[in-house]
Amino acid sequence: MIIDSHLHLPVDFPDFPSKKAALLNELKRNGVDRGIVIADSELESVIGSVRDCAELFEGSDIISIIAGISPNFEYDSQLGYCRELLERKCIAGLKVYTGHEELYCTDSCLAPVYDLAAEYNVPVLFHSGWDNAHYAAPKLLKELADSRPHNVFVYCHCYYPKLDECFEVLGKCHNVYFDTSSVADDEKLLPQIKSALEKAIHEMPRRFIFGSDFGSCLQSVHLSLAESLDISDEERELFMHGNAERVYKLRR
Repeated sequence: MIIDSHLHLPVDFPDFPSKKAALLNELKRNGVDRGIVIADSELESVIGSVRDCAELFEGSDIISIIAGISPNFEYDSQLGYCRELLERKCIAGLKVYTGHEELYCTDSCLAPVYDLAAEYNVPVLFHSGWDNAHYAAPKLLKELADSRPHNVFVYCHCYYPKLDECFEVLGKCHNVYFDTSSVADDEKLLPQIKSALEKAIHEMPRRFIFGSDFGSCLQSVHLSLAESLDISDEERELFMHGNAERVYKLRR
């Protein structure tokens, strides 16, 4: 079984129904059984707001939704809407777009997001890596994770391309999980990315979650990287679906 835990609606389609069809077709073409679609934090977005994505995939047995949320966009009403969705079990977590927005993961204004996630026992996801990496640098996320042991955090992109630093700093933060979306972006970096992943998965097999960042990245390339990893069958099962099922509470 394969779960792609980091998907976005693709932008190159005229409306949400066609974006949905393209995403589902991509899963089918690549043999992916289930997926998690991450909504934008903005209220109007080509990849869909929380409301857009929740309504588009309502009742789906193969797609779950993560709600993007930001203090910059009708914060109180969005927190209320996310609470409603969590109460109805319509979303599987919350995401903060650290780096895409000028938000540090330790900013006090994000406390209501972390409190809401802890109350409903769902993870909070963070964007990490690339040019604005300082907003959710590993040392900051470690500070946050240590201060909030009852929260579960998912570190998307593993501080790409500095995966070794990511795993070294966050290795002992057992409430932090690693989402490997986007890490196959640059073919030239694949040997070092593969080596870092193999070592870390051997050491922390229950903390890695497969994702592709489809919508921005090629799902097939990330599947190829995953297939090439020299890891055990048990580690592969956890990586490709088991950890996602546990962290996001996905029902079979």
